[in-house]
Amino acid sequence: MRASAPPVVSYALMGTPHVITSAEYLPADTADVVRTVRDSRDRSAPFTVCGGEQTEEYGLADQRAVLSLRKMNSVLDINLGRRTVRVQAGAKLSEIDRRLGAHGLGLPVVGDHRDITAGGFASVGGVSTASHRYGMFIDQIVDLEYVDPDGRIGTCGRGHHVERFHRILGAGGRAGIITALTLDVVDVDKDRTWLTTDADRFLDFDSFVEHATTEINHPGSAAMQVGRWIDTAAIKVARPVGTGQVSLGAVRFGQWSSLYPATPTRGLRARREVGTRTRKSLGAIASAAGGRAGMPVRNAAAGALMFAPKVLTMRDAEYLADTVISSSERGPAYRVGVFAPLANYGAVFYGLHDLFNRHRERTGCFTVISAMTYGVRSPYLRAEAAARGLSATDYGLITFTCRLRPSALPSDQLREIVSGIDEICRSEQALRYSV
Repeated sequence: MRASAPPVVSYALMGTPHVITSAEYLPADTADVVRTVRDSRDRSAPFTVCGGEQTEEYGLADQRAVLSLRKMNSVLDINLGRRTVRVQAGAKLSEIDRRLGAHGLGLPVVGDHRDITAGGFASVGGVSTASHRYGMFIDQIVDLEYVDPDGRIGTCGRGHHVERFHRILGAGGRAGIITALTLDVVDVDKDRTWLTTDADRFLDFDSFVEHATTEINHPGSAAMQVGRWIDTAAIKVARPVGTGQVSLGAVRFGQWSSLYPATPTRGLRARREVGTRTRKSLGAIASAAGGRAGMPVRNAAAGALMFAPKVLTMRDAEYLADTVISSSERGPAYRVGVFAPLANYGAVFYGLHDLFNRHRERTGCFTVISAMTYGVRSPYLRAEAAARGLSATDYGLITFTCRLRPSALPSDQLREIVSGIDEICRSEQALRYSV
């Protein structure tokens, strides 16, 4: 498959012969995945396994070849008695939730984008703004089916082959290709469950971290919780008259949002409609404001989009980030997530914030530095910590997203940043989620 004109490979998709190039494999079921893996065992470079939004390297075939699970997207069974749902790995969580909603059920933990798939989310662990109540997506998995590197089908779960179960979950596709999962569900009508936001806003980073620490340790009855911090670099532009430059566009602010169930009223419904229209307008502004002169406007609009409105439904709240990403994010970014033990949460937050700010001040590599955080109470994470010889505890997830300028980090600087993150994790007994 390294030739300039890749050979054609045939597969039986949906019972009908389907021809694709070696650049992409499109299995329709587990048997197709088995055939693809077995045909590719003699190749040393990795597959890229893709469930739709998520890619995971898998050591099987030419790296340019993609095994896409997007056709394996069925909801196989909804068991009302056991409160479980069986799905193929390529099924989107938003579609699974829509199907469950017809039965008054829902997934307790979903990603914040509508295109996230069950297999992709499982392979990276999966967290959400409800993780302080329900843990990680991994914690909701009852059992799973997978295909190992030798093309053999296997099953594992909470009650059988537990060690293998934990090895495959969160492994990013390296220990096996997840093809189907059984998930726990809860009784909830997400379209008719209304939430109100108790929001606190901050212009001072110290106050923001102190408040976030308190809320993560004591969430109370909050259905969801999330803190967001925005820190943009100042933009220097030439003065219109005279010499020199003027500094514009520096923005530093944050918000902690705790969302609580509310009884819907006519007033709440009207307020939700106004909030929805406002967010769409802000998204349009953030998308349209171009160039250096428009950056302060874009930063302000994008920042406002990140914060939860006063009134919304549970489904609105779960997919709030869809608006931000589709409307306001531009250009490449560096992103890292760290699970900070509650006892060391503040130290980890300050360490990461100072690390990225130091590199921005020294080299100008970042423009906007933003952080998102919430609590995670996960049996899986506690077991993972114990396996590493760390204290089993609850965590606060801290995710930093740094917009790049120029378009890429030099490799030596990237290594320095990763080394700094690893040192913070070692000294504070934190677990790196993604980098």
